[in-house]
Amino acid sequence: MRRRWLFLAAVALILLASLLANLAIGAVTIGWRDVIAALTRFDLDDYDHFVVVYQRLPRALIAIYTGALMAAGGTVLQGLTRNPLASPSTLGINAGAMLFVIVGAYTFNLGVAAQGVAALAGAAFGFVACLSVARLAGLSRDPRGLALILSGALVSMLFVGIANAFLLADPARRSDFLGWITGNINHVYADRLADFWWIGALSLVVLAVISRPLTLVMLGPEKAASAGVNVKWTSRIALAAVTLGAGSAVAICGPIGFVGLVVPHIVRPFTGAGFGVTLPASAMVGAIACLAGDLIARHAFSPYVLHTGILTDLVGGIVFVAIVRRFYLTPGARGAT
Repeated sequence: MRRRWLFLAAVALILLASLLANLAIGAVTIGWRDVIAALTRFDLDDYDHFVVVYQRLPRALIAIYTGALMAAGGTVLQGLTRNPLASPSTLGINAGAMLFVIVGAYTFNLGVAAQGVAALAGAAFGFVACLSVARLAGLSRDPRGLALILSGALVSMLFVGIANAFLLADPARRSDFLGWITGNINHVYADRLADFWWIGALSLVVLAVISRPLTLVMLGPEKAASAGVNVKWTSRIALAAVTLGAGSAVAICGPIGFVGLVVPHIVRPFTGAGFGVTLPASAMVGAIACLAGDLIARHAFSPYVLHTGILTDLVGGIVFVAIVRRFYLTPGARGAT
């Protein structure tokens, strides 16, 4: 237990350092003392203060929000499905949210608030579509859960293809969403964060409240039921919270992939399988991953700037192959963590 809390404390310190680094490093490096002064004693006439508060801080908050929700969502999905490849990006949630935003904006000219509602509906639709295809493919006869992941990949490819068709159909509006659709953590989406942050916060609170019964469900439905846990409703509430949280993150900055897949595998060796510690640890490590990814995307290929989603897809794709090799291709491997 002591090791778990030490890990949480270390992660919290790394998260704080990552936040300060994101606020300090940019086209012009700003000293950490000036960063703290901008946050505590903002001077409207100081250009550095303006850059920190109105450009870098919103970007960092979006990265923290997105990373925390995707990582927490991946942790819950992997636990409930007992599948090491489960995450919002592999089960159609991100793709569904992205598709509904694009279709809503192009077909019904939805504003920002309505796009958020569309993203939530799309996230739920994408997850249900993934489960439906998996059941048709024989999920109940697939103990390793490959049908679920392959169904998620199929649904995601279909949704991305439809979204790209809409983008190509109206070149004049393509630039409005071309960056967003690849996962773009950017301060210009600060108004979206202001509108939708409460959804993700509520999602994390719900998951924290049900973390203990959720841990019992993960250990087995029979054990959970014998301890007085309503397995069906606990699972449904957790899945709804994950879906809505991930959908709200997509509504803000587009689909940031693979954070939810990778982070639980980083955290679990230090915290164990119990959600009480694993969920907050995953949320913080996910936030760190997005902050680091955004910083690298902005500076590693200077003078070119990558969208954060492209970098996370690149890194996540490599890790995805490693996870498949470990859990599915290694002799004696099992499909569950």
